[in-house]
Amino acid sequence: MSKADEQASGGEPVSRRDILQASTGTAAIAGAAALMAGAGSAAAQQLAQNAGPGARGNNAIRTGEPQPFYDYSPITKRPKLKWPNGARVAIFIVPNVEHWDVHDDKGHMDVRNLPRNDYGLRVAVWRLMEIFGQRKIPTTIALNASVCRFYPELIEAFRTRGDELMGHGVTNSEHLDTAPPAKAAAIVRQAVDMIRSATGQRVRGWLGPGLGEADDTLDALKAAGIEYVCDWGPADDQPFRLKNGMYAVPYTLDINDLGLIDRQGTPASQFAAYIVDAFDTLYREGADQARVLPIALHPFLTGAPHRAPHLAKALDYIRGHDRVWFARGGEILDAYRASVTGPT
Repeated sequence: MSKADEQASGGEPVSRRDILQASTGTAAIAGAAALMAGAGSAAAQQLAQNAGPGARGNNAIRTGEPQPFYDYSPITKRPKLKWPNGARVAIFIVPNVEHWDVHDDKGHMDVRNLPRNDYGLRVAVWRLMEIFGQRKIPTTIALNASVCRFYPELIEAFRTRGDELMGHGVTNSEHLDTAPPAKAAAIVRQAVDMIRSATGQRVRGWLGPGLGEADDTLDALKAAGIEYVCDWGPADDQPFRLKNGMYAVPYTLDINDLGLIDRQGTPASQFAAYIVDAFDTLYREGADQARVLPIALHPFLTGAPHRAPHLAKALDYIRGHDRVWFARGGEILDAYRASVTGPT
C-alpha cells in the first residue's frame, strides 16, 4: 500500500504533496482530487481548480500563472546599471527591529522565545550599532511601528545615526497575508503613520512581517506613500519596477541570520563566510553590471556576543575593497532611478 493509500485509510490527513510524491503519473494526478475528497481534505478543491486553459479532459494540471506584479527581465539583456562613484556593489544592511506581543491571539505565551527577542532590543541591537558606528556604516531598519511606543531610546538612537526607517508592520505578531484585506490595508496605514509621527521621517520602504502580502497589499502600500518594497526583493540583484509604479529593492532570504542561524543552525563563522562569498561574487560581476548585496539581520541572533565579532570581520573584509557603497534603501532606489532614467 502506498503512503497516500495508508493515509487515506487511516487517521492521518492526506496532503497534495504526499499524493504527488507517491506518483506523478497522469492517472495519479487525475485521481488525486477524488482520493483527497475521500479523505475529507480541503486540498481536493484546490487541486480540482488547478486545471488551466490548456488542460484537457480530467487532467488537473496547472499550465502556469504569469507573475502578476512585475515583468520578467533577464539581467543579461538590461542596460548597464551604475552606482555613484563607480561602486560595483551597494551593501544594503537591514536589521529587523521587532516587537512581539507577549500573548498570541489565543492568549498563549511563548516564554522560550520572547526573552530572546527582548535581548535583541535591550542589549544586542546596541552592540550592532556600535559595530556599524565604528565603521560609519548606515543601515535601513525594518521597524515594527510599535517599537516607537515601547522603545523610544532606540528610535532616538536610529535618528541620531541617520538610519532609514522602513515600515515592517505594527507588530511582528500580525502578518498581512493572514489578515482580511481591509485590516491589512489599515495595518499598513497605521504603521506608516506611527513611524512618521514618532520620527518626523518619511517612510519610503516596506518589508512585511514574515514578508507576508495578499493580492492587494502592493496597492495598499502605494496608497500609503510607500515607494519601494523588499518583499519581492529576493527576485533580483538589482532594483526593478513593479507594475503598479512602485519598485522592489533587493532583499535576501539567503544571507539572512533568521534562516541560516536560527532555523538551520549555521555557525556564525559560516554565516560570515557566506557574506564574504556573496560579496566576492557580486563584486566580480559588478565590474560589468552593478549589484546589491542585502544582508538581513535580527539583533537577538547576530548581535549575540559570540556572533557579533564574525559579522564585524565580514564587514571589515568588504570595507577593504575600493568600489563599495554602503547605502540605505532610499539611496539605492534614487541611484537606480537616476541610472535608468537619467537625472531628474
